[in-house]
Amino acid sequence: MVEKLLEIIEKSLEKCPWLERQSIDSLLDALASEVEEIRDAVKKKDLTNLEEEIGDLIYDAFLVGAVAQRDYGVDLERAIQRVVEKISHRKPWLFWDEKISLEEAERIWKERKSRG
Repeated sequence: MVEKLLEIIEKSLEKCPWLERQSIDSLLDALASEVEEIRDAVKKKDLTNLEEEIGDLIYDAFLVGAVAQRDYGVDLERAIQRVVEKISHRKPWLFWDEKISLEEAERIWKERKSRG
């Protein structure tokens, strides 16, 4: 489904007159709005709406990335690679055979985050 979402975003960039006029700044309000809508759905325990709003947030986040690529030459593949590397570095226990305690996870996270 991620591929289909990326296809829709690509087509939107090519064919949507509204999106032609959008910038990262103008899209940030939509991102913030989706976060608030997720918060509301969680407070109401409305799982159907929560699922929808999470989808909207994912769409908007990818859309911001696509506009950053269009306007600034940001490499989305590299952005995704960087976050995978960062989280893999900061959470090495995800790839260990044993579970660790919350305290140990926080210690490792803080230590690795401080090192960059």
